[in-house]
Amino acid sequence: MNLPEHGSEDVSSILAVELEHEPVKTIKGIHQVEPDSNIYWLIDVEFSGFTLSDEDILQLLKGYIVYGHVHDLQIWTSVGRRSAGECHFDKICICMDIFDNVEMQIRLDEAKVADFMNTLPARFQGKGTVHVLPREDAARARAKAEKLKAFTDQEGEREHAVMLRLVADQGQSYRGADIWDVMLSLGMEWGDMDIFHAHHHGPGGYDELFSVHTGTEPGFFWLSTLAEDCFADLIFSMDGVRTVQPQTVFEAMWKSAEYARARLGGTLVNEQGLPAVPEDYLRQIQEMEDRLREFGFKAGEDVVLFLF
Repeated sequence: MNLPEHGSEDVSSILAVELEHEPVKTIKGIHQVEPDSNIYWLIDVEFSGFTLSDEDILQLLKGYIVYGHVHDLQIWTSVGRRSAGECHFDKICICMDIFDNVEMQIRLDEAKVADFMNTLPARFQGKGTVHVLPREDAARARAKAEKLKAFTDQEGEREHAVMLRLVADQGQSYRGADIWDVMLSLGMEWGDMDIFHAHHHGPGGYDELFSVHTGTEPGFFWLSTLAEDCFADLIFSMDGVRTVQPQTVFEAMWKSAEYARARLGGTLVNEQGLPAVPEDYLRQIQEMEDRLREFGFKAGEDVVLFLF
């Protein structure tokens, strides 16, 4: 049985959420991007009377994350090969690691960074004179690293996944062909990890809102056999800390799950198998957002994505 390309109805408005993103600014094909001061010790290098291209800087600072100040546009952008053509920079900002987001440990070595800054001018011999200007002193960089460590110590063992399970009635199951139709009707897409994803495309870029998998082995949906397969449940899930405006996204996920229940039957339950109550989830998400706010962070922002 072939799967149709479109759902039997269009209820994609359920996923038409409005997320508050800073719009991506593009000037002459170049994305304006500022270096992130939350997770790096930023070292500025100003060029005296000369500019360098992406390729020049990649050769001089291989292995480092570098942003460049575009000479003729007066904006910052990431340094690298680009389809829009080369940029020429009159200064750069080098991002020095202060925290290991794999081991979740402070990575800052002030003496090593100081030595790096002292030897930086030599890398530009033959290009011209440079001035090395760290944006903050070692004490502030250390304090920033300690803040990241305190945050991950607090949140590292906590569960940030928000899961809502639609369970088929006893003795019943969900036909894969029906699941496919419900997902397409919602505007969801089958893809990465062989599960369904709800996406948002807006002025701030691309977001994954939530996904749908199953507790039925193997836990995902083989496209080649989906039309004939049957499943005991559907699991709607989102990552609370990695999601912009998680309460708004949860409400869209809840409405999607309710739509699936109305179409397929069954019962919505929480992770403990008890009847799901949306207010319980919203309270859980609010508590998580409050903890992030204590550190000056918001769900879905770059520093949180870096850490989790």
